[in-house]
Formats: sequence, C-alpha cells, structure tokens
Amino acid sequence: MPNASTRKERRKPPGRPAKFGQGRVTFTVRSTPERYAQVKQEAIDAGRSISEQVEYLLEQAYHTQTVLAALRTDIPTLERQVFRRNHAPIHSPHGDVWIPKKHPDAAKASRSEWGRDQ
Repeated sequence: MPNASTRKERRKPPGRPAKFGQGRVTFTVRSTPERYAQVKQEAIDAGRSISEQVEYLLEQAYHTQTVLAALRTDIPTLERQVFRRNHAPIHSPHGDVWIPKKHPDAAKASRSEWGRDQ
C-alpha cells in the first residue's frame, strides 16, 4: 500500500489544464459593455476567440506605435495634417472657419472674401 507522501506526488494540479500551455499568461481587463460588444462582434467576424481578438488589437496598437515612432510623428499630428488636406480656412470677422474643400464656399478661402458679398 502506497504511503501518504507517494499519493501527494501523483496528485494532479487543481483546475482545468491550460489551453495554450506554457508561455501564455492570463490578465484581466475591464471594459464598457459597448466596447465588449464591439470586440466580441469583431472576434466573431474574424473567427477568433475574444482573447485572440484582444491580443490581435494589442499587437496592432504596438505596431502602430512602432510605425509612428519610425515616422517621428504621432496621431494628433497626422489628424491635423489630414484635416488640413481636406478642409480650407475661410477668414471671417469671428476668426477662421474651416469647411470641407468640396463645399461651394471653399473657393472663397483663397480670396479671403468671406462676408464681403453681403
């Protein structure tokens, strides 16, 4: 008959076995219900688990940071550049008003005629 110390050595660890094995860690994230629903839907659309989708999004965020650092820029700077590329300032008595370049009054921006034709 085996003694008590032998039985303890054969005992399995409690809980369910890890799905991904060694090298994977678990961490907890809190989120709004809206963000959770968005991530869950994206996971379903991509055929991933929610954990895989969150990991994918984290990888994308780190990749974006790496690219921005290589370009020596940041997201607010890029947003300003895109905004200025698609909008034109119109000088008004109340300061500059930015409108889409496709707007009919955008032609006035280059001539600074805002408010003069009234």
